[in-house]
This record gives sequence, C-alpha cells and structure tokens, in this order.
Amino acid sequence: MKTSRVVLSFSPDAIRKPVTYLLVSNYKLRLNILRAKVMPGEEGRLLLELSGDGGRITEGLEYLKSLNVKVDPVETFYTLDHGKCQQAKKCFQVCPAEAIVLLPEEGRLVDIIPENCILCEKCAQVCPNGVFDFTF
Repeated sequence: MKTSRVVLSFSPDAIRKPVTYLLVSNYKLRLNILRAKVMPGEEGRLLLELSGDGGRITEGLEYLKSLNVKVDPVETFYTLDHGKCQQAKKCFQVCPAEAIVLLPEEGRLVDIIPENCILCEKCAQVCPNGVFDFTF
C-alpha cells in the first residue's frame, strides 16, 4: 500500500463536485483530509493523504485533473528562507506532525519533511525570524 499527500485546488465551480467520494468509490482509495479551505464563490483547497494501490492513486489523481482540479505536491505551498534561521528551535516545539528537521550538514538550519507536513503554519506563527512562508 502506498501513501501520498497532495493539495487539491478547486475553481469555484468545481467545489460542488464530490471528488473525495469519487476517489473512494471509483478508485478504492482511503483518504484523510488533513486541512481544508473551502469558501463559496472562491477557490477551495484540500490537503489530502491518499492510501491505496500506487496505480489507483495515479489513476485517481489523473481523473481529478480531467475535472479541472489542480493537483500539487505539499512543498508547493511553503518556502523557507534559511538565511534568516537563528536556531531558535521554537518551530520544533510546536510542529504537531514532526515535519521540522535540523540539517547539521548545512549549518544546523531547519527544513520541512514534505511527507509529514500538514501545512498548519504553526512553525511560521512562532518563528521570531520569519523563516517560514505558507500560501495555503
């Protein structure tokens, strides 16, 4: 069984489509909605964790693209300015997903493990130096 995290972006018209239901019923995928931002009349976004056969995940995501649902990797929605990091390490303390890591080979700068990140933005909220920027 393979697991993959992706962000789905919907146009205002596509918000009404039952895409999560279709992924479960048509492609036999298990899904977990980790974060959602859906407002009527605006673009909507879902951070999904999909589990199932790797081929079915690929087929399901291709089907969503055919419905004009944009599919992006998690790392598309954050940036880090490593030059601002002063190793305050507050980000480590608040990350509920254990997605923050030190990079000792690069001067002990922080980084995000995209497979763990839930785009909660808690690291950005506590960082005194503005290392993290999110666009979810």
